[in-house]
Amino acid sequence: MVIKSVIKGRIAILGALVVLASSVLFYRAQTSEGWSIADYQNQELTWINCGGPFLCADLTVPINYGKPGGERLQLSLVKYPATDKKKRLGSLLVNPGGPGASGVEYGYAAEYIVSKKILSAYDLIGFDPRGVGGSSAERCLSNEETDKLVEANGPVVDGLSMATLEESSKLLATRCLEKLGERLKFLGSVDVVRDMELMRQVLGEEKLNFLGKSYGTYLGLVYSSMYPKNVGRFVLDAVVDPNLSANEINKAQALGFEIALDAFLSDCISKKDCFFKGTLEEARVEVTRLQDSVAKKALPGKDGRLATGSILVLAMVASLYDSETGWPALNKAFKEVYAGKGGALFDLVNGYVVRDAKGRYPSNENEIAYIVNCLDRTDDASPERLASDAERFESFAPHFGAYIAWSTLPCHYWPYEPVRPPVALTGENAPKFVVIGTTRDPATPFAWATEVTAKFPSAYLITADGDGHTGHGRGSSCVDGVVDTFFLSGELPARPLRCSL
Repeated sequence: MVIKSVIKGRIAILGALVVLASSVLFYRAQTSEGWSIADYQNQELTWINCGGPFLCADLTVPINYGKPGGERLQLSLVKYPATDKKKRLGSLLVNPGGPGASGVEYGYAAEYIVSKKILSAYDLIGFDPRGVGGSSAERCLSNEETDKLVEANGPVVDGLSMATLEESSKLLATRCLEKLGERLKFLGSVDVVRDMELMRQVLGEEKLNFLGKSYGTYLGLVYSSMYPKNVGRFVLDAVVDPNLSANEINKAQALGFEIALDAFLSDCISKKDCFFKGTLEEARVEVTRLQDSVAKKALPGKDGRLATGSILVLAMVASLYDSETGWPALNKAFKEVYAGKGGALFDLVNGYVVRDAKGRYPSNENEIAYIVNCLDRTDDASPERLASDAERFESFAPHFGAYIAWSTLPCHYWPYEPVRPPVALTGENAPKFVVIGTTRDPATPFAWATEVTAKFPSAYLITADGDGHTGHGRGSSCVDGVVDTFFLSGELPARPLRCSL
């Protein structure tokens, strides 16, 4: 089970309603013999209407920036033009997270991402990072193989053999190498950041303005470190600490989801229709009992699939991203578990891994999550290390620890070495930018926001007191007002701000 830092909930649902090129997965590579970096920088984008106010274009980038005369890729962009040309301040790039989430799809939800004030002043630009959606994407696994990958994630004690875990992990690494070859080396965050810098140049902007959510904050922090003089107005929501190892991230997320589960249970038992009646501690014990029960005897789900203990945990993970819609859905799923049914669990899981009603995975989001994470991180993902992590994590995160610990196993078999940023990730010399941390965010724990604020001298912290993933765009006039003012004027309150969600 890969814990993906993606934007779930209202925006994701809205984006899914739009039929996009990102649903068509293909690889577009051309030989650019004789091209130099200057040729890429001087290219002109051809914007065409792609529905309503939206304009679409392709940006040409080199696969390998070290060899710009080699093969090149086409990256998909979508633009919502500024509605008030007289007040236009420039372009605003947005990224919804992932890794693997479509920024083009996100861009089509422009009117729900930012306020009308922002849309009047900026061309909002959504982009599919290289390897994602309409940007030269290619699937590594078949639909059936992806099902097995999703189902075969979890601790060995969850009815899974070590052989099964190793087989699914090796298969992903092998298939990605077969499909992508050496292109696989150039899909990590460092090259995505280089693409963002090229976008700035081709768009004709002196500075890059950026709104990054979740994993998108990692891109923003890497950019601020690699190109500090080109940083414009940055807002990074649900921030990822870029200096943590994969094992440290796993540990923090295991605890984060445990805290979020407590928040869900506390809210649930205060209501009449809760699946369980009793104290918080009794509810935690009951969830453990249900996990053990499903691990021993899987429940009938959908399409002939069985809801295992891993599916139950992944359903909990999916629901805890969004307290507004996810919590009620999890309560319903637990009620069905009592009735010996696993259909509602699969409803949650299918939404999280982007699986449609016909059993198809219309995007390569799951593969990209692994590809980017394995290229970005450099620590030990051996079975021995992960088994040790699983045991340690269970002491403070009994419901999630073992599952999350094993999530990085495919990286042990990855065919290429990780690619780290060429500079220290400190954002030194970058201008002031905004960091938003939500106090009970399960996927990007609040501690990361405070750590990034301490490590990056230019970071300004907004504390969003609440549940769920991300803080901006969730109805808090306190959070959204500061973001609007910053994007429009560059001004910030004198002191770090605390807001309620």
